[in-house]
Amino acid sequence: MTIMSRHKFRSALLAAVLCSTLMACGGVSEPVNTTAAGNDSATPPAPGQTVPGSVDWGQPPPQFAGDPAFDVSQTTLDNNILCTGFAHPDKPPILLVHGTFTTGPEQYDWTYVPLLDQLGYDVCVVTYPDRGLGDQQVSAEYVVNAVHRIYQKTGRKIEMIGHSQGATMPRWAIKWWPSLQSEISDFVMEAGPNHGTTILGVVPSGALPLEPAAFYQFAPDSKFVAVLNKGDETPGDIAYTSLYSTTDELVEPSAPVPTAALDWQQNNPQVTNINLQDVCPGHIVDHVTIGTTDPLAFALAIDAITHAGPANFERAGGMTLCSLPLLDISGLAQPGTGAAVLLGILQGEASYGLPTGLDLSAGEPPLKPYTQ
Repeated sequence: MTIMSRHKFRSALLAAVLCSTLMACGGVSEPVNTTAAGNDSATPPAPGQTVPGSVDWGQPPPQFAGDPAFDVSQTTLDNNILCTGFAHPDKPPILLVHGTFTTGPEQYDWTYVPLLDQLGYDVCVVTYPDRGLGDQQVSAEYVVNAVHRIYQKTGRKIEMIGHSQGATMPRWAIKWWPSLQSEISDFVMEAGPNHGTTILGVVPSGALPLEPAAFYQFAPDSKFVAVLNKGDETPGDIAYTSLYSTTDELVEPSAPVPTAALDWQQNNPQVTNINLQDVCPGHIVDHVTIGTTDPLAFALAIDAITHAGPANFERAGGMTLCSLPLLDISGLAQPGTGAAVLLGILQGEASYGLPTGLDLSAGEPPLKPYTQ
């Protein structure tokens, strides 16, 4: 494949993924109810919806020894966390981290948020800038703040589920902000290019038009990937579950050494790497559906967050998981509930929209000073 044809392929692939994501959820989501659920006199969020301003976060979290200072303002970081409220102290809160090309509510308000709400969990979603096309080192600050804020509010360890870049980039946060390592219990990664991906490889400097910063960081030989995986790939007392698929068109290679896997074949009890086709032969799931409507990935994520340690296929239901129907998102079609969710999706367009201030460059962003 020539350099130009590779560029056209990447451009077409980017457009296809963005289109499929937006078509899947109908638009961009940010419900417009601005009541403050953190206030005793406020009206709580509707069931299964994230609400901007639903939590009074109070004073900023402290600066932890050994943690880098934020470059992003505290107000901006706080404004990009949406929650269903905190009404279930008997269960750990869940933080959802979206993938590239989308936003937190856009990916999750019609899928994981209502499903997890029905299971009795408090759920928050975080949105990082420019639909994930910018510097992942900056995006990581949004995840750090979200974890700190939720832990500060609840006093409970967080269960984190991330998809695509939302599965890999938070590992940067965990690595360089060690305070997170005692605030997260489980991290379930769905289709995370943990060691880069050969599909979205970058082009030689000056050979073609500029590319988004994140694309350079996705390259297997990028400085970002090298630093991310140097030393301990699974730091802290966190259970790591990595779910991936051989039919994923974006996160490759999936064999013989899967790029999504952590501590590959090291028998680390802290981590489980699960190829969905290994446990359910013939199961077909692509890069978008593994983090939205795939029932197998969702069931394994639930198993991980409801048990000590990473996910276990047999414990989660074994071969019965291979015949599950797609996740039930029929609530979108119901009068009232579905209309409210879809209205929130459309009204969020003005807030999130398309990337603004996107930093296109001819090379990978320099590593932050704290990595030196």
